[in-house]
Amino acid sequence: MSIIELPPEILCQIFQSTADFSVVNALARTSRALHSIWLANSPAIYFAVAVRALPNFSDAERLIAAQEEAHTTTRPDFPAPSLSRHERFLFNARCAFAACKHWDEICQVHNLDRARGGNPALRPSERARFKRSFYHLWTLATLSNTPSLRPQALKFLVDCDPVELAGLDEIVAWADGYNKNDFGDSGLNFEEATWNAAIYMVGQYCAWDKKDNSGHRRINVGGDEAPLGFWVFFDHTQHYLGQIRAHW
Repeated sequence: MSIIELPPEILCQIFQSTADFSVVNALARTSRALHSIWLANSPAIYFAVAVRALPNFSDAERLIAAQEEAHTTTRPDFPAPSLSRHERFLFNARCAFAACKHWDEICQVHNLDRARGGNPALRPSERARFKRSFYHLWTLATLSNTPSLRPQALKFLVDCDPVELAGLDEIVAWADGYNKNDFGDSGLNFEEATWNAAIYMVGQYCAWDKKDNSGHRRINVGGDEAPLGFWVFFDHTQHYLGQIRAHW
């Protein structure tokens, strides 16, 4: 018996058990029958694989939940967004990828041979940290620009631990000072009011110069380890996070 003779539900389970999306893609391209299984079950297959394959899945899920709640709250009489949930997930992921690529390009970590032990390329763990803070900022932007959800935006910040706040503070510095909004047709623009509200909120909440009396302080890392002052997301600077004191 060949694989395409198996019942559709078994074929769907095979798709759902694959290690990552490269395997899903290869399997779907094997035959018309398998491609049809993928098309008929893509949301279920996508989320089953995403939980295992994507390190930022929970953060991406939280963003989608905020986007759906914002749409329902502000436009209750409008139809649901044209994108399905897994299509929205993919759209958001593409934006996160583009943002991370830009951050990598301006940081030029390939010039930090000494600090990075001869392995200067940006690593998966570093990309995951950046994207996590990117999703956090986007979630905060979504909540803060929906009047009825603004209390949730503040609670989102209050619930962040000091390391998460350091990540938000750093990605705001990138978004406000270096990002050129070069995201193609993603519709992502850090100069729009949607993003400015979140950037301002983080800036006020993480006003480090006003936190000295409470025992919280900004960590200064040398330029030979922190290109453009960025350091929170890099593997070679993770030991500095131990200097961040308890959340005020």
